[in-house]
Amino acid sequence: MLVTSLIVSACQPTPPVTSAVTATSNISPTATVADTPQPPPTATITPDPNIYNYTTQSGDSLQALALRFGVEADDIKLSDDAMLPESMHSGFIDPGLELYIPKTVEFSGSPTFILPDREVIFSASASDFDVTAYVNAADGFLATFNDPILSGMPQPASEEITIVALHNSVNPRLMLALLELQCDCVTGPLADGVKADYMMGVDDYRRRGLYRQLMWSIERLFTGYYGWRDGSMTEVVFPDGTTQRLDPRLNAGSVALFYTLAQLYTQDEWENAVAEFDSLYSEMFGSARLRPAAMETLFEPGFAQPELSLPFLPGRTWAFTGGPHSAWEKAGANAALDFTPASLEASCETSYEWIVASASGLIVRAERGVVVQDLDGDGNEQTGWVLVYVHVADAENAVEVGEWLEAGELLGHPSCEGGPSSSTHLHLARKYNGEWMLAGGPIPFVLDGWVAAEGETTYQGTLSKDGDTIAACQCGTAHTYVTRPSDEDQ
Repeated sequence: MLVTSLIVSACQPTPPVTSAVTATSNISPTATVADTPQPPPTATITPDPNIYNYTTQSGDSLQALALRFGVEADDIKLSDDAMLPESMHSGFIDPGLELYIPKTVEFSGSPTFILPDREVIFSASASDFDVTAYVNAADGFLATFNDPILSGMPQPASEEITIVALHNSVNPRLMLALLELQCDCVTGPLADGVKADYMMGVDDYRRRGLYRQLMWSIERLFTGYYGWRDGSMTEVVFPDGTTQRLDPRLNAGSVALFYTLAQLYTQDEWENAVAEFDSLYSEMFGSARLRPAAMETLFEPGFAQPELSLPFLPGRTWAFTGGPHSAWEKAGANAALDFTPASLEASCETSYEWIVASASGLIVRAERGVVVQDLDGDGNEQTGWVLVYVHVADAENAVEVGEWLEAGELLGHPSCEGGPSSSTHLHLARKYNGEWMLAGGPIPFVLDGWVAAEGETTYQGTLSKDGDTIAACQCGTAHTYVTRPSDEDQ
C-alpha cells in the first residue's frame, strides 16, 4: 500500500494539466480491486516489524532493490543471517526468491499491482492486438480522426498509434486506455473541454497533435518503468511540487502508470485517476491480471545476453560515439549505443563501410533507416532477443523481411536515415520479450567482450575489455576507436 510522504519542493508550483477526470476523495490507488484473485488463507505468522519479507520479481537486481528500499546492498539477505551469494550481485535476481530487507521507510499492508509489466511494454500479450479493428469497432471520435504530424499527410489515428507503439515498444492497449481516460475519445465523442490537438491533456503548443501527445505519455511511462528497473525512480512529483514516496515492493508496470498520472493530476485527483484507470482498463480489455500472456515471467531464471559481435567487419575500426542513450526518440530507456566509421568526417553522407549482423537471426522489419532482427527466429518481434539497427541506408532494400542473416553477414551502410541525426552513424539497441534492455544495466550490452557501462549523463559511458576502457565521445577521435578482432585474432 502506498503511504503518502509529502515533501515540499523548492521549485515554483505549476498548474495541473487539463484532464477529463473529476476528483473524488473516497477512492485510493491502493484499494483492493474486485477482480484481483485472492490467495487462499494461510497460517498466521508474526513478521519482524523491522524487516520487509520481499519476494523478488522478474527484472529485479540487487542494485535497484537497494536504491528502492533505501538500504545498502549488503543489508539485503536471503535469511536473517545469510548473505546473498556473489552470483546475485550482478545481473537479474531470479524471480520468486524471498529476501529480508531492513525497513527504512514504513509502508503498511501490501502494494496493489495495477498493471503487469507486460502491459506497459509491447510484449507478446499484445502481439495479436489490432488497434485499427478495436478503434473502428468502438466507433468513437478516434475512429474518424486523422493526424498529419507523423507522416506529413492526414493519417488515421489508429495507424499512428500502431506505428508509435511498434517503434517505441510500448503496449498499444495502454495507449488507448490513457487516451480514453483523458478524452473519452476511444469509445465516444471527444469529452467536453478537451481539444482535439491535446487529447492526452498536455496543453502545450510544443506537444500539439496526437503524435506528440502520445510521445509525451510514452516518455513519462518509460521514465517510471525503466527508472524502477535501475532504481533511480523512488517517488512521484505532482504538478504543485509535492512528492510521494513509492512503495519499494511495487512492480515496474504499476510505477510507470503512477508516475505518468502524477504528471497530469494533483495528488488528490491522482488517487481517483489511478482507480478510475484500473476500472476503465478492465472495461475496455478485461483485467490485465487475468490475461495469462500478461502474467508470464519476462525474464527466466539464469537470464543472460547471448553472444553478440561488434556490428562491423572483422579487422575494421569504428569510433564509439554514443554511450547508453534512448533506444527511440529523445527520452526513454537508455538501451542504445552508437558507432561511427573511424575514417568518416562529421556529415550525413552514407558511408561505404558495412554494418554487419551482430548475431544470427530473422529479419522481421526493414523500413526507412531501420532493420529489426529476431534472434529466436519465430518471426515475432515481441518475443525473445531482438536487435534494432537504426540509420541503415536504404534499409528497406538492403535486406528483405523474412531473410535469415548469419552473424557477420552484410546488413547495410550507416547513414542519417531513420530518425533525428546530425552525422552518419549506427544506432544499435536490444530488446527482450518487448522490453528495452538497458545498455549499462544489470544485463549490460556486451559486444565481442566489450562491456558497456553508464556514464554520468546520456551518451556518455564506456566500453571495457581485458583492462582497457574506451570512453564514448561524439568527437570520434582516436581515443574512441574500437577494432573488431580479425578472424586470425580469434
